[in-house]
Amino acid sequence: MTDVVIEELILPGTADAPDAGDFVEMIGIRNRVETEVLGTDALNVTPRGILPYFGNTPTRSRRHFVARLDGRIAGRAILGWPTATGAAEVSINVDVLPEHRGRGIGTTLLETVESEAVALGRDVMQCDQPHGRTPGGARIPSPTGWGDLPADDVGVRFAVRHSYQLEMVARISQLDPRAAVESTGEHLRASREHAGADYGLVTWTGATPDAWIGDMADLRSGMSTDAPRAGMEMAPDPWDAERVRAHAARQLATGRILVTAAAEHVPSGRLVAFTEIEIDTRPTPYAVQEDTLVLRSHRGHRLGLLLKAANILHLLEVFPDAKAITTFNAEDNRPMLDVNEALGFVPIGLEGNWQKRI
Repeated sequence: MTDVVIEELILPGTADAPDAGDFVEMIGIRNRVETEVLGTDALNVTPRGILPYFGNTPTRSRRHFVARLDGRIAGRAILGWPTATGAAEVSINVDVLPEHRGRGIGTTLLETVESEAVALGRDVMQCDQPHGRTPGGARIPSPTGWGDLPADDVGVRFAVRHSYQLEMVARISQLDPRAAVESTGEHLRASREHAGADYGLVTWTGATPDAWIGDMADLRSGMSTDAPRAGMEMAPDPWDAERVRAHAARQLATGRILVTAAAEHVPSGRLVAFTEIEIDTRPTPYAVQEDTLVLRSHRGHRLGLLLKAANILHLLEVFPDAKAITTFNAEDNRPMLDVNEALGFVPIGLEGNWQKRI
């Protein structure tokens, strides 16, 4: 390993700044590795589009490291952690270019960020890692009883070798929204009828309207407590109006478009569910399904199907050329998988949620 150098990467001010070369190269590595794993570039990001999300915020900090081999970046690692008092977890991502694997670069990057995490006083290491859908062969089952991963996947072997435990499997699925317009409209009509007059539909593009900021803060807070996490430790992540506005400003800086659909409980006048899709404005317009949540007290009214169908059609109104929507769902989140399968989403990959306690 004497020819490999690990360096901390300092983020540039902008993606086209004179000192942004290493950052751009690092994002290229991230895109190439994920494309290799999933067989699609639908989740690729642009340096400009991801840079605003990589910086520190009052609620989350990040550090970035690269491994240089003969002066070129051969791999990268990210260490992220919530700043909330009492939080014990960190998130870790490690990517190494295929042609440079087997030299210990990934192990050195991982040991570097784990050591930094321990220095922070954190003892729960977590990683959300994409994996291929290779059928057959030896499998590693999820402890939830839902889903499994191919044991010979390169990411699976890396996680197991370094004593990470699989806690949950998520399904990565994709939909061509333009091919599903008619069926999506039918689902929207049926789910509105089922929800009844107690629930209204609200949609918007971009930042949350002022009238709904308080409700959206409450819904976003619920993502850390109500979304399936299996054995993954996660400190409560409270949101307030200021954080909702800051998130919208950061998202606007990415150059991507966010479309939202929410359900209003008419008797109370409060939002009780929401879903978001973010679309890139690259020449190939790919979209990613972001957060979806229905408050526990309002489940059972088909609000998930109502909102997802409404937001797919909303997306096509804003961006008619949207090519694909990619989404991630825990395999044990059967109600949401039922919704996605009904809408026509098909699996393209898997994500393992891994954890190690120090």
